[in-house]
Amino acid sequence: MLNKKQSILSLSLLAFISTQSMWYDKPVEQPIPIDTLLNAVMAVESNFDTMAYNSKEDAAGCLQIRPIMVREVNRLLGEDKYTLKDRWSKAKSIEMFNILRSHLKGATDEEIARTWNGGYNGKNIPQTLQYWNKVKQYTQNNIKQ
Repeated sequence: MLNKKQSILSLSLLAFISTQSMWYDKPVEQPIPIDTLLNAVMAVESNFDTMAYNSKEDAAGCLQIRPIMVREVNRLLGEDKYTLKDRWSKAKSIEMFNILRSHLKGATDEEIARTWNGGYNGKNIPQTLQYWNKVKQYTQNNIKQ
């Protein structure tokens, strides 16, 4: 038997759920957990290869970090914490990804991925939509949510 407080909470939750279905024509896409998003980005960028290198873009490591991203992360931090050498470190690459992500307050998973791939204007670049579709496909095919 539910107590009065549990009953009120249950009714509140039911009311909230019913109002959500009134406002949306389609189901709301659930955010991808950050570890899942991070793993998908690493899979798409380098297939998790910390030694991956794209000479055309000077992109290095498991997250294919370009020099401009190292400079941007340092700018966001207000200090020169990371160097180009840090792109080869999985741990430091993940730190840089998370620093950029933390500065994209309120961004969707799509916006985070497209910004990672194309910079701050990435969400408006058609090629980053293709990139996002690969990231999303990876999460759907390989990661249980």
